[in-house]
Order: sequence, then C-alpha cells, then structure tokens
Amino acid sequence: MARILSPWCWLRRAARFPGREREAVLQAVKMALAAVLAWLAARVVIPSPQSFMAPYAAVFLMTATVYRSLTNAAQQTAALLLGLALAYAAAHLIPQPALALAAAVFVGMLLGQWHRFGGSGIWVGVTALLMISYGTAGNLLYLAERMGESLLGAAIGVVVNTVILPPVHLRHTRDAVTALAAEVRDLLQSIAGDLRDDWDTDTATRWLRHARRLDSTVVRADEAVSWGRESVRFNIRWLVHRRRGSLPLPSAFESPLSVLKEVSEQVKRITEALVTAAQQDEADPEFTAEYARLLDQLAGAVACLDQSDDRLADLPGYLDELSAHHRELDGRLRFDRVTTVMRQAEDAALLAVARSVRVLETAAPR
Repeated sequence: MARILSPWCWLRRAARFPGREREAVLQAVKMALAAVLAWLAARVVIPSPQSFMAPYAAVFLMTATVYRSLTNAAQQTAALLLGLALAYAAAHLIPQPALALAAAVFVGMLLGQWHRFGGSGIWVGVTALLMISYGTAGNLLYLAERMGESLLGAAIGVVVNTVILPPVHLRHTRDAVTALAAEVRDLLQSIAGDLRDDWDTDTATRWLRHARRLDSTVVRADEAVSWGRESVRFNIRWLVHRRRGSLPLPSAFESPLSVLKEVSEQVKRITEALVTAAQQDEADPEFTAEYARLLDQLAGAVACLDQSDDRLADLPGYLDELSAHHRELDGRLRFDRVTTVMRQAEDAALLAVARSVRVLETAAPR
C-alpha cells in the first residue's frame, strides 16, 4: 500500500513545498511545452510529415541549468550536423549500404571522442546510422530539413529553459553545507559524550569509521556548491532575485565549505589519535574529561557554520573560549615532560583541535 501511495505523496510534496520534487515537475512541464512548440514550429517552418528532430532536440536540451543548456545546445547541434554530413558523404562515396553504414558509424564514433563534444559525441555516429538505415542519407533536401529541425529545436529548448523559470540550485547548496556542518558537529558531540563514559578501542575505532565517512558528505557538498555556481550562470531569474537581495551569491557557501572540509580532516586526526590512546589502555582521566569539554566547544564553533541559522556572529566568542581552554590544557602537557606513546597521542589530539581553530578563524566575521 505504501508503494502505491508513494507517487501521490511525491506529487503532494511537489505541490506543497519547494524542493527537488517541485523542480522535477517544473522541468517536466517545460520539456512538454518545448516539445510541443518545437513540433508545431517545425511543421510550419519546415513542412515535413516526420518533424521528429525538432522536438527531440528541444527536450534533450532541457537540462538542470541554463549554462548547461547553452553548452549542450552547441555540442548536440554540432554532433547532429556532423552526423548528417557524415551520412551524406558515406552514402555518396560508398555505393554498398552495409559498407557505408559500417564506415559512417566507425568514423562517427571516432570523431565523437573529441572532448569538445562532451557527452553528445556518441550522436555523431548514431545520427549517421539512423540516416543510412532509413535510406535517406543520399537525399540532400531531406538532410537539410533535418539540419533545420535540429537548429530550430535547439533554439526553442534553450529559450524555454532560459526564459521560463530557469532553475536555481542554491537551496541544494545551502542544504549540503548545512548537512556537512551538522554531521561534523554531531560526531564531535558524540565523541565528547563517550569520552565522559567508559570507552575503549572499539569505541574509538567506531569514531574513526564515522570520521572517514565524512569524506562522502564532503564530496556531496562540493558537488552541490559546484552545481549551485553553475546554475546562476546566464540565469535571468537569479539576476532579478539578486538585485532584490533575496538570493545569496554562490560564493557565500564556498568559504564555509572550505573551512568544514579542513575541520573534517582534523576530526579524522582526532579520532586516529584517540584510537592510539585507547590501545595504550592508560588514558589520563583528567585529560580525557577536559578534552571532552574541548570537543564540545569545537562542536559549538562548527555549529556556527550551519547555513540554516544565522549564527556566524557567535563564532568569535566560541573561538575565544576554545583557544583559552586549549592553551590551558596544552600547558598542562608541556609541564609534564615525560614522553610516552600516550602523551604523543594526546599531543596529536590537541594539535588537531588547534588546526581546526586556525581554519575556523578564517570564517569568523571581522
């Protein structure tokens, strides 16, 4: 029953809340509109009983960003035109259809490897294959009509995607950076809580595995920031909202992300040091308790980078408290000059916190 109702739940979310579901519905509507407009325009401008290239090109170019629509339009149009030209040349130079087909596909696939074609390179060979298979490769008028349809459809697709609510993906960017900040914060708080209870090598190893899983969250945040940056290029809708001050610059998320990436690396160093300490089975209870407090303070500083709350102004206060506590704890270790594996692990754990503080200071408002 849940599976039957899930499409309706998806549609209800799309209707009620902004997000991926609504964007998908909007893009589907724009694709349908572009296909119909391209098909009608092709039948008027290029009278043909088979006006399939125009709507195909229009739908294919309805991508998730305006910038990608423009680049795909150039790549797709060039690939189709080259495929048509290749089919015409093969049909005239090689009288045997089977050999012409083989030669056109072979050469088309090789030409399609050129990096400038991007993901559209395969259509050089595929277009040549279709034209020769249909038996229309030798008809210059037919090929000219297909070329005209491709250009017309590409133009309509780009115009529809650019003018009618062009997609802006800054919400996904903010959510991804927020998710990374929340995951780093939660891990630090979890480690601090466990340090106050009984913990052992298995506990420390679990922290390390969780810290290493932060890498996948960092990758997703990186991709979201890159996607958001691309989505505002040549985007009329974003320019209008930006002038009204209702949307942030994509660069507003890049600084917090770079800070969180470095902090996540230092969290891995922290967990590695704690694994080493746990293996010695001689942890200093006083140091452990103070270090747990230090991690709680670091978690509070990281939470200031949460993009869902405007808490960045609180970051300097957290950093001052964190730095003072770190100096105090580090001074205690320096006073005791005995060098052991445990002491080296404690030094490494403190060093990772110090590096986290330094990078967090770059995000603090001045």
